Amino acid sequence: MLKKILLLGLSLCTMFSFVGCTNSTQTTYEKVKEKKELTFAMTGQYPPFNYIDESGELVGFDIDIANAIADKMGVTAKPETIAWEGIITGLTGKRFDMIIGSMAITEERLEKVSFSNPYYYDGAQLFVMQDSDIADINDLTNAKVGVVTGTTFHSYLSENYPNLEILQFESDVDNLRALKQGRMDALVTGKFVGLSAPSKYGINIKVAGTLLYFEEIGVAIRKEDAELLDAVNTALQDMIDDGTYEEISQKWFSTNILEK
Repeated sequence: MLKKILLLGLSLCTMFSFVGCTNSTQTTYEKVKEKKELTFAMTGQYPPFNYIDESGELVGFDIDIANAIADKMGVTAKPETIAWEGIITGLTGKRFDMIIGSMAITEERLEKVSFSNPYYYDGAQLFVMQDSDIADINDLTNAKVGVVTGTTFHSYLSENYPNLEILQFESDVDNLRALKQGRMDALVTGKFVGLSAPSKYGINIKVAGTLLYFEEIGVAIRKEDAELLDAVNTALQDMIDDGTYEEISQKWFSTNILEK
């Protein structure tokens, strides 16, 4: 009898071990298709790309792009907001499937994650209040400039303009608010974010100078998720081919922001 119990126990352990092995070898893409749900992250504080509107709903260009990608894959998109400085750690730690949150493709980030083909082009831009005499970044000497922590804007200013006092903020909403309050002389953010600030937040700012540098924006995916990366690139191309991308871009910017 004892022998039978031991054999039964061994059989159950073997069975559960097999099930565990099966689950552990399932790819993220297979899990997404099985659950019919795609999880993606952004800060939720980067208007007009991703932000909370007056009704408390998470909206923006990134949200529409994520929903369209999910639709092409036959699944539902589920967003999650997270602070920018912890977003890559959240991805590599498997808190969500991908980042669709206006992340620029950089060599440093490519060491940690993979990126899709670009889904829009942007650039770093200096903005000042409308009544400011600052014409471009060369007019700033020992000035205070705001950026969001962990962004390419932050690293660019630190490396190229050591004479500036860089103020760090958790979001562009806070960054814009600080400029309006007169706590600093200028801020650096994405061109489209700054251009939308007057209409979105009533903050009367203007462009100062030309783009500091150009950026390609992509969907960030874990390095081991090659199958999911292929599916996202296929979905993006389908959106471009059938006009879905053009429709979303025109809705938010009245132009196609995938055209250089």
